[in-house]
Amino acid sequence: MVRTFETLTISDVVEINRRMIAEFGGLFLDYNDNLLEPGSMEHALLEIEGSLFGEELYPDIFQKAGFLAWRINTGHIFYDGNKRTSMEACRLFLEQNNYILRIDNEIIDIALKIARHEIEFDTFVEWLRNRTIIS
Repeated sequence: MVRTFETLTISDVVEINRRMIAEFGGLFLDYNDNLLEPGSMEHALLEIEGSLFGEELYPDIFQKAGFLAWRINTGHIFYDGNKRTSMEACRLFLEQNNYILRIDNEIIDIALKIARHEIEFDTFVEWLRNRTIIS
């Protein structure tokens, strides 16, 4: 499979988590870079590129960005700051790939809906698609 997108690294996402907690409050444990299970972030980043029977699991940029946010949020990758980190990682992932996600207070509601399982993944991806423009 040929990668046609730029991705974040584990270090990038850890730094996003560190910044979100520094800016908005919460607990950042230096132990394991605040990762609850260190391998879970690596697995999530690898899964973005994954395929099954020759078909990409997440074939477009919005599905990839959405999965990254979804996995951090619902998977509780970090000890604290998962919702904030998930949305900022999603935004930066899109930005790295020349897309701009419009940010307003609705992003908080979406992050909470994801955490509470009040929204389906496909609905979230469509929300991303509708709020994103090519830069």
